[in-house]
Amino acid sequence: MVLTFSNGKLKAQAEPPPYTFGFIPASIEETDVAFPLYNKWHLSGQADLQMVTQGAYENKNPFAYVQRTVIRPWIVYSGFKDMKLWLGYAHNQKYEIDEAGNYETLEQRIILMGTFSQNMPKGSIFEQARFETKFFDDRNGTPQTVPRIRTRFGVNHFLNQHGSDHLFLSPNLSYYAELMLKFASEDYAPNNFDIYRMSVYYSAGITYNLHFLVGGIAQMQLRTNGTQFDIYYGPVLSFKWNIVPKQRETFDDVDGGAD
Repeated sequence: MVLTFSNGKLKAQAEPPPYTFGFIPASIEETDVAFPLYNKWHLSGQADLQMVTQGAYENKNPFAYVQRTVIRPWIVYSGFKDMKLWLGYAHNQKYEIDEAGNYETLEQRIILMGTFSQNMPKGSIFEQARFETKFFDDRNGTPQTVPRIRTRFGVNHFLNQHGSDHLFLSPNLSYYAELMLKFASEDYAPNNFDIYRMSVYYSAGITYNLHFLVGGIAQMQLRTNGTQFDIYYGPVLSFKWNIVPKQRETFDDVDGGAD
């Protein structure tokens, strides 16, 4: 209890409720296809398909429920040195999961993203800034528009290939941390903090066209009530097909996350 003195009267203000934490296993599976559009203008495209599954607070099976499916097309501009600009749209079909308090809704996003990378002697470092606006109906059927800013910092370590009979091409060990801030209406979500996410993964090429990623993810997300943190954790698997063969794919732009 907090006491304040105003206009000669002693008033009592209730302390904010304590934060609670829930732990939810989840898995993310994604398949991406990258293709050229117009080389003279340094334009290319990419189409992402993603499925997120999860358990619940008591159900520890990360594949128990389908949380959402995502279709995400991109237009990519790579005319700057060490930098790419992305313009995208995401169609997120989210499903009801009573046990975890999830409701069904269609969420659409408009996304503008920039990724800057620096080559290192045996790896690379990348920074990413993403601005997106989410459009959806909340659990009361009220339309919501929520702008969100996301920043990511990541590191790729290029691993050695031993011998001529190596199983995979250009292997990498990578990790990143990502912070997301939302700017919703006060009556929907009064807090700006949304998600803090970390991921560690191994990636390599099966061929110079087909690359894969396998790893794990952990994230902390604040629910719209402002007092409940959900901790998501679990495996991540992604495949990427480059129409134009690529020597090394580090998956700097992979979205992989549950929210």
